[in-house]
Amino acid sequence: MESLIEKITYKINKDNLIKKCRKREVVFKRMFIYNVMYNHDYKVTHIGRMFNRNHASIINALQTYNNLKSNKDPELIAVLSEYMDYFEQHDISKIEYSIKKDLYIDLKKNGNGGK
Repeated sequence: MESLIEKITYKINKDNLIKKCRKREVVFKRMFIYNVMYNHDYKVTHIGRMFNRNHASIINALQTYNNLKSNKDPELIAVLSEYMDYFEQHDISKIEYSIKKDLYIDLKKNGNGGK
């Protein structure tokens, strides 16, 4: 079984997440990876070095990600659905709760039938 860092490195290289880019899709994916690493006890300085970013940028991204996640931002969920599937399918034990599941439950409550 691949290590966490190998899985993360694969996604970083596949989606070119190291590049300086402010497109939402890229930023959301980077924030998700930061969060996965942080939840697996990687220090923000280590994460920052890996992405050529300052540790303060990582802290800010983690806070932003958690705010978007707690507000169940539909754009965040849409962009990260592939990443959620990838990391859940690869049995990462400390992965955060499934955003998609929460969105589905909220949609059902609001009468949209989960669609």
